[in-house]
Amino acid sequence: MKRYVKAKSLAILAMVLLLIMAGCGLDEETSSADTGKKDDEVIKIGVIIAETGPASTLGSTQVNTVKLLQKQLEEAGPIDGKKIQLVKHDYETDDTKAVVAMDKLLSEGVVAVVGATQTSTSMAIMPKAIEHKVPLFTVAPIEQDNEYVYSMAHSNTVIVTPIVEYLNKHNIKKVGWLNASDGFGVVGLPAFKELAEQNGIEIVAHEEFDATATDMTIQLTKVKSKDPEAVIVWSRTPGAGIVARNFKSLGFDVPMIQSTAAANQGFLDQVKDDNENVMVVGSKLSVVEQLPDSEQKEMLLAFRDSYAAEFGGGEPDLFGAHAMDGMEIIINAIKAGNFTPEDIQNYLQNESGEYLGKTGTFNFQESQASSLADGISVLAIENNEWKYIEE
Repeated sequence: MKRYVKAKSLAILAMVLLLIMAGCGLDEETSSADTGKKDDEVIKIGVIIAETGPASTLGSTQVNTVKLLQKQLEEAGPIDGKKIQLVKHDYETDDTKAVVAMDKLLSEGVVAVVGATQTSTSMAIMPKAIEHKVPLFTVAPIEQDNEYVYSMAHSNTVIVTPIVEYLNKHNIKKVGWLNASDGFGVVGLPAFKELAEQNGIEIVAHEEFDATATDMTIQLTKVKSKDPEAVIVWSRTPGAGIVARNFKSLGFDVPMIQSTAAANQGFLDQVKDDNENVMVVGSKLSVVEQLPDSEQKEMLLAFRDSYAAEFGGGEPDLFGAHAMDGMEIIINAIKAGNFTPEDIQNYLQNESGEYLGKTGTFNFQESQASSLADGISVLAIENNEWKYIEE
């Protein structure tokens, strides 16, 4: 009987140890208790991204970037005796689930939140961050003006800047515009209109399409009838790729330039082997080998190489870079001795200064709406890979 009790006790102990070990490091919905650490020894950063669902074409590299950074944090060891834990939630491309995830993260005492993959989702979780005075680092373009919201994604004004520069360089003065009718698609045109007017560029056609549509031939045919010298598209994949394929099948002989939402491998796969004159505004990270030597190039190479080494090939894209910038800025605040949302907010508002990120240069004392345009460029496609266009 004693031997039975002893054996049973050992089995229970072994199960407890396995549970503790399984709770260490990055895991969705993990708590500080799972790590075997006391609450005051763990600093949690929330991350809300689309790991599944349609927006996972954008969120997949963000997921990998979170995993990569958590591993790097564990290898580096605690900061002032405190472990940083990235608590990741997949909102499944469902805004309602993202709000639920935000409530859970806030209840667990996160010091800041990074997310979400989509514009509409970022807008849905933003009020929660503001209400609880927890810094939110958005990774999709949004229009905001609140002291607790920091945009890692480029503002629409910043994104359209290299497009207008390209148009001016090639003396293009008439453009057609297409956009998805979703939260992201409708916000690009106002920013472009303002800059286009300043540069004498006319929008000769404007069409919208459902982001879930499988054919945009009708809209493109209307645009083509207006004889534009270039076509600009504001949509995320897969819609962005469908527009590009329809554009090619209709025989347009002018450039198409798509927004940053098309700057991913999913888009490249959609237009494979038929992509002449198709361009996007993309991250310099995607063409890092083609860049001139600089501090920025060295930093981007380090990020790309560590990502490829961790995941057996493949490269991070603009979306993963947005997430990395948000998380690293929070970690910089923690390294500076700020361990609460209030302390981190004060640091960001008053002390953080200039930060050279993966997507461009940030300075929150000057703007919380975007980094500068120094991290993006109009990219062409050559041999089914991104090609840097000399500035």
